Amino acid sequence: MQRRMRGWTWIGGPLLVVLGLLHAGGHPARAQSEPRVEARVSAESVKIGERFTLTLVAARAADRDVMFPGVDAGSAVFGDLHAVRRGAVRTRRPSTARRVDSVAYEVTTFALDSARVPVLPVRLASGGDTTVVGTPPQTVPVVSVVGPDAEALRTPAALIPFPRPAWAWGLLALLTAAALGGGAYGWWRWRTRDEEAPDETESEHPYEAASARLRRLERRHPSGDEAAKAFYVDLTEALRVYLVRRVGVRALEQTTAEVVAALRRRPEVRDATIRRLQAVLEQADLVKFADAQPSPAESRSVLEEAQAVLDALEATRCRDDAQATDDTPSSA
Repeated sequence: MQRRMRGWTWIGGPLLVVLGLLHAGGHPARAQSEPRVEARVSAESVKIGERFTLTLVAARAADRDVMFPGVDAGSAVFGDLHAVRRGAVRTRRPSTARRVDSVAYEVTTFALDSARVPVLPVRLASGGDTTVVGTPPQTVPVVSVVGPDAEALRTPAALIPFPRPAWAWGLLALLTAAALGGGAYGWWRWRTRDEEAPDETESEHPYEAASARLRRLERRHPSGDEAAKAFYVDLTEALRVYLVRRVGVRALEQTTAEVVAALRRRPEVRDATIRRLQAVLEQADLVKFADAQPSPAESRSVLEEAQAVLDALEATRCRDDAQATDDTPSSA
């Protein structure tokens, strides 16, 4: 019996070691396929108004594209940090299956005691799918700029009173009366103009307003990086405002994927129109968030496609309005 137990121990020991190595070896491979993002701050502590560097690093599979936040994202993305400028995206390939991208932001802060660095969103795109991965939040200490002799500081003394001449009071009264009179006249003129002519923005049809904004974009030449971003921001805003006013989709506060999902829940909107709108919005996202630089010819093509999508959406709405009008007498 003891000899049999020694045989099982001799065979089972190496077998358990091999199984343990196989089980442990699966985790690094799976961990390497998952994306990892992190935010790095160049200083352990900063002063108020001092500029320092915030670096975002994204490690992911080589077949996925990365989109970092724009420098104009504001406090909604950067929290207590104010982004001044953004550098170019740097890429290195540790292996054929992995790629590491990084981008550096020159930032500053005016927070007291500590600056909050929130979860910074990094978009990863693969085919038609987009995944948002956030960096861990962190806090940067903000040191005081008051010197070590702060205890010797004193409050300012009271000002020495000087008599003011009488003509200064008269001039001040005259200027005050003129300002009040001018303000009253301006208010009266504004009220009169408001009563005579209605607000053109509110009275203008959503389709006409969106088409007018797209026509104004035809005169622009988005040849540079900033010009291209401004061009595509205005283009997508025209479409999103139309979707809010005419279709009832909260497109101004939704991502491209959320807008597409909301339209798919509306059976009256055709799938072909939704796919064309998705292509326009995704092309604009690449320019705004991934620093894509299309040629002026490509931008004109996207603008023409945006107008075609707008025409298709308006035709659907007009058809539904006409059908609703025809159904009203029959239901009565």
